[in-house]
Amino acid sequence: MKISLNDKERKINTSISIIVPVHNEELRVSKGINRICEYLDEWEYEYEILVAEDGSVDDTVSIVQNLQKDNDRIRLISSKNRLGKGGAITNAMFFAQKNNIAYMDVDLAADPSELERLLNEINDYDIAIGSRLLRGSLPPIKRPFYRTVFSFFYSRFFGILFHNPIVDPQCGFKLFRKEIVQELFRDITTTGFAFDSEVIVKAYSLGFRIVEVPIIWSHEKASKLRVSQQMREMGKDLLRIWYESHVLWLDKQKVYPQKKGSRLGMLLFWILKKIYEK
Repeated sequence: MKISLNDKERKINTSISIIVPVHNEELRVSKGINRICEYLDEWEYEYEILVAEDGSVDDTVSIVQNLQKDNDRIRLISSKNRLGKGGAITNAMFFAQKNNIAYMDVDLAADPSELERLLNEINDYDIAIGSRLLRGSLPPIKRPFYRTVFSFFYSRFFGILFHNPIVDPQCGFKLFRKEIVQELFRDITTTGFAFDSEVIVKAYSLGFRIVEVPIIWSHEKASKLRVSQQMREMGKDLLRIWYESHVLWLDKQKVYPQKKGSRLGMLLFWILKKIYEK
């Protein structure tokens, strides 16, 4: 995919808030925030960076405070208690002031220049999300085999549960029009690994227009996440989102409208219902 947004006049007129969630990131936060600022300054964006700090016990907060001394467009949204990555992003969403609001990871797995691909689309959509699985004309992403397999099966599982066309709901690189943020994030309850999936499910239920855009992504070898823990937590969260969506659907609430699905699917729902009611 060719990046076509290369007009400085349009960039100057683009107002963007970028949320960067961090927890105990003293080794990476300075490099990550400086790179984002460097890119946005180079192209003269009107911007703010919201560092969504989530109960860090290392020097993350003091490092960000030092960065703020050199750039007053860096804002620290700090929590003494752990909110989870999803909780930290949701909290920061309500502080964002610019016309477009994005979130991305501090490890720069996606360089901030990849925002161009999303900004190219946002005028015609409410949400533009990066995709590591859709490739278009971009080269394949080099990832460990177990990560590729995990992403593939998660994507299929997500599609089956929610009848949703998004291929890579979990990519942590998303852009939103500010006017939809209050409604979309008001009732998001997932704070863990499946946070991104709940955002996508709710966005579709509310009728927002979503486009999925291939991006260049580099696998972060220094990731703190253990795959076994991630798989367990994401699977649990995804089933909870699916279960709650059916409960609300049965109560005739206008939230997460779902198809009834197969008899097997409804049987699974009732089994989970009994488990959750205990």
